[in-house]
Amino acid sequence: MRLAATRRAVGAKLARDVRSARPGALPLLRAGTTLTEEYCRALLEAGIRAVYVDDELSRGIEVTPTLSESTRTAAETALERAFREVPAALQGGDPLPEATLGELTEVAKLIAAEVAAADDAVVALADLAAADAYTLQHSIDVAVLGLILASRLFRDHGWLDGRARHSTIGVDDALVRLGVGLLLHDVGKLAVPQEILDKPTALDEHEWELVRLHPALGVELIATEQISYHSKAVIRSHHERWDGRGYPDGLSGERIPQFARIASVADVYDAVTSDRPYRAAASPAAGHATITAGTGTMFDPEVVRVFRRVVAPYPPGTEVTLQDGRRALVAGVPPGRLDRPVVRVFADRNGRPLEPFELALLDHPELRIVPVAPV
Repeated sequence: MRLAATRRAVGAKLARDVRSARPGALPLLRAGTTLTEEYCRALLEAGIRAVYVDDELSRGIEVTPTLSESTRTAAETALERAFREVPAALQGGDPLPEATLGELTEVAKLIAAEVAAADDAVVALADLAAADAYTLQHSIDVAVLGLILASRLFRDHGWLDGRARHSTIGVDDALVRLGVGLLLHDVGKLAVPQEILDKPTALDEHEWELVRLHPALGVELIATEQISYHSKAVIRSHHERWDGRGYPDGLSGERIPQFARIASVADVYDAVTSDRPYRAAASPAAGHATITAGTGTMFDPEVVRVFRRVVAPYPPGTEVTLQDGRRALVAGVPPGRLDRPVVRVFADRNGRPLEPFELALLDHPELRIVPVAPV
């Protein structure tokens, strides 16, 4: 299996369903479908710029999803219901119903349980769906990545409890509280006009101020004791920066709640690597470089260290270029050295096909993958 640009996928066999923007709806295309020019054109019109395909070149390459189909569907359904209830909550000045928040708590438990059983390397966060599903899928993928980071961080160092002490007690409950906050981290954006969120050019001062209100608006929408302080801290503070230049409160360093520091890394990585109406997705390597470049300015260095240990810049199934110009697919990622994958070389520096062969970059220190600049 490999990830291919939709415009270059004509004739390939689809390896994964392409999901609809509507939870529970039939996929736009089913796995096993041969991609015709008409299908590829329709996918591009829906904003789907890349798809997973199976072909001879990618035979034997496994791309493991980070979330099961059943759990992702449950998360989509619960979040879609919550988002649908936001306009009424805004109009009536009431918080989201406690039954809805309880459903999200159950979903957070499911995600946390799956993350706890997952391998250390994040191999495939991409859940390919129509472009207008961004808000929903972004919330879910941020929850998945945030919980992966937190589970590894808490395992090594404990979590900061209500007394700001590192504790290894109650980690499972802490992960669920974090998960609820991650699922709802952008709920306040539903009060911001969509034309502002999708604006293809720079926001003016008034528009930017509206966007900056969404963390505080989000907390108002869940003004209930059913949601913990830690969950609310994620919603309010996930745009704070380690250097104090974030919003809404200008917090810095360890004054930023620990859960929000984790959320910040997950939120930025997924935003950078997701398709938007105004910007194509950056590669996982570019997203990885963005997080690394923000160490100590945007992000908590401790969280970034964990991120670099568990998130592969070059996941299996992605295409890379070596410094000598040869093109290759990532076939596998060795634990502990996620930056030195096993690659399957298939073309020379001039793009001419080669008989595919595999190279373990750990055994070839002279070979490097062409670096990707932060975005």
